[in-house]
Amino acid sequence: AISISQALFSGDLKSLSAKELKDGFKDVPQVTLSNDTTNIVEVLIETGISPSKRQAREDVNNGAIYINGERQQDVNYALAPEDKIDGEFTIIRRGKKKYFMVNYQ
Repeated sequence: AISISQALFSGDLKSLSAKELKDGFKDVPQVTLSNDTTNIVEVLIETGISPSKRQAREDVNNGAIYINGERQQDVNYALAPEDKIDGEFTIIRRGKKKYFMVNYQ
């Protein structure tokens, strides 16, 4: 539990296993994404993480979006299969404290 907490607060999600991430993020909003949506702006809209395309683009450009703990500032970024942890889910953070677990259909 201590190592999970330290990794979450430091943003070092790569050091945790999929099971540890699931345990650590069991209380965060779970959103579902269709497998054919890959563009970061579209992902933020479809999952409800950002309320509009304008806001989604602004969040990405301003460095407020993190994919599995890594800042993403390219509005043309496409989620790749490598972004899925154990092929099941992706952790997206918006801002400092808003985490979302994105599950795939």
